[in-house]
Amino acid sequence: MIEQTLVLVKPDGVQRSIIGEILTRFERTGLKVVALKMVIPSKDQADRHYALTEEWMQMVYTKAKAKYDANNEVFPYPDYKAYGSSIKDGLVTFLASGPVVAFVLEGELAISLTRKIVGATEPASSAPGTIRGDYSLDTYALSNSQNRPLRNLIHASGNLDEAKNEVPIWFAPAEISKVNGALDPIMYDEKRFL
Repeated sequence: MIEQTLVLVKPDGVQRSIIGEILTRFERTGLKVVALKMVIPSKDQADRHYALTEEWMQMVYTKAKAKYDANNEVFPYPDYKAYGSSIKDGLVTFLASGPVVAFVLEGELAISLTRKIVGATEPASSAPGTIRGDYSLDTYALSNSQNRPLRNLIHASGNLDEAKNEVPIWFAPAEISKVNGALDPIMYDEKRFL
């Protein structure tokens, strides 16, 4: 299934000057860049981007609380809503703190493939060969001890609904290219044999 997905190189990735290396990872797989721009997000734009659901807040709360419990530490938040709100505030502030590079990728199973290339949310847990595994070493423990979001370089839509909601936050329909790429006949022409 041909999909489109949003990717953001966050302020830490832009500041580290690894934009080109990140783009190359996706292009080498055959994914097509159909929109691309650098932008300094407003707080409103960053807030709309991080539309956290109750399900997501419960999941991150449960995961984080379990890590604290395993270390016999007191979790500093009373419930998932307080924790989710705190995370969102930090993410919004971080995303709006400097330039980001936003792009839309298109291709067969673009969402799951992009997530695989990006790696796990926590860079220290990401496998070698992923963007986060190769370019960052941040941990939940370090970010929590410094009361800041993870510096994990990149955002990628987690599923089709998320992608459909996120792309319009960053791109108008006229900004998304409809031009065929050089790989399109090789990847998608069922009559072509190599």
